[in-house]
Amino acid sequence: MRSRLQHASAHAVLRLLALALTATALVVIAPRAAQAAGLVSECKAYSTACISFSGYAGKSVWGYPVNASGNNCVNYVAYRLARNGVRQESGMGNGGQWATSAKSRGYTVDKTPRTGSIAQWSYGSAYAPSAGHVGYVEEVTSSYIAISDSSWGGGYSSRWRVYKGDRNWPSNFIHFKDQAYQAPRSGSFLRVRETNEVYRLVGSAPIYTSTWTGLGGTQPTHLISSTTLASMPARLAEGTFIRGAQRNEVYRVVGGAPVYVYTWSAFGGTQATTKVDQYAIDKAGAGGHWNHLRARPAEGTLIRGGQRSEVYKVAGGAPVIVTSWDNVGGKRTSMTVDQYAIDKAGSATRYNHLSYRPLDGSYVRGYTTKKVYLMKGGIAHYVYSWDQVGGTVQPTTLVDQVAVDKAGTASPLYWTHIKDKAVL
Repeated sequence: MRSRLQHASAHAVLRLLALALTATALVVIAPRAAQAAGLVSECKAYSTACISFSGYAGKSVWGYPVNASGNNCVNYVAYRLARNGVRQESGMGNGGQWATSAKSRGYTVDKTPRTGSIAQWSYGSAYAPSAGHVGYVEEVTSSYIAISDSSWGGGYSSRWRVYKGDRNWPSNFIHFKDQAYQAPRSGSFLRVRETNEVYRLVGSAPIYTSTWTGLGGTQPTHLISSTTLASMPARLAEGTFIRGAQRNEVYRVVGGAPVYVYTWSAFGGTQATTKVDQYAIDKAGAGGHWNHLRARPAEGTLIRGGQRSEVYKVAGGAPVIVTSWDNVGGKRTSMTVDQYAIDKAGSATRYNHLSYRPLDGSYVRGYTTKKVYLMKGGIAHYVYSWDQVGGTVQPTTLVDQVAVDKAGTASPLYWTHIKDKAVL
């Protein structure tokens, strides 16, 4: 609960904001002082701007009307339900009638919020005493829920959160067809409420943004909870192209890691990219918020050099040549990369997301011979017994035995990704 001094300060801040933002259509505002920390407004616009992220454009859905600004709580909720695949449910009445109407049509109505459920306020409720209200539950955490909604009488759209125990908590939750969190479009920026960290969406995955430099300065952000962030994809989709904002370098995500693109010729021409913080690329896999990209492709990832069509298997972070699909257990899907990223692996910052040779301490196993090798100094040391390395069986990556047998051969270049072979 805020002190009286804090309340007074909040009122003063709100008055200043109101004066400064009267000409602004989209307003991100502080908590309403009357409700203290129990109800926090995150976006309010006298248009549909705060809910346009969902694709809502203020058009009538299922016969529900909209006002001049395109707003109406029941119409917005109908739009979200239709988008989620719910059959048409017209004639549900005002927001205050929705719980009764939904229950009569066979839908579950209870006191438990779920992402994608409909928050409903009954007639006489503290939040909407006259006509009731409905809103869409965007997020559910252990302490609060986040809601997006639209108002016929107020003529605005909004996004806000309400904490458990607050008098403005919804009367009911209606479960038409609950859905997982639906993120804004790719390229949007997200800010985590609990940590203030900023991420950029690339597809449906978040990439950490440590600075606005190179991204056009400070950008609008869409607030999300740490719970929602944790539920989002841990890695970018395979094959995604990203561009570092500060150095304008292009990378392709392969095995969860950014692999440098020197030329578009490897991919049949220029491809669409999403600009991200270069630090997120350079610090990939460094821990915490940097882990939405790996430092190097996942073990066993198959890559194909676009210019020479050579196939490699990533082992110990390095590309190991595959001379025949039979030598690695049959044909698999491979991801095209720039051949320069393979040939120059490990030679400079941009090329360091592949090692030239398998990292020390990694183990490879010849698929056809089942022989195990410990990598040290780029040399494959034959291990005839696990007792030689402490007795514990270690994870191995299956590789083409020919790549080990011809290790160190000077030409073609692909043999040199293993320096030599020896006996441990």
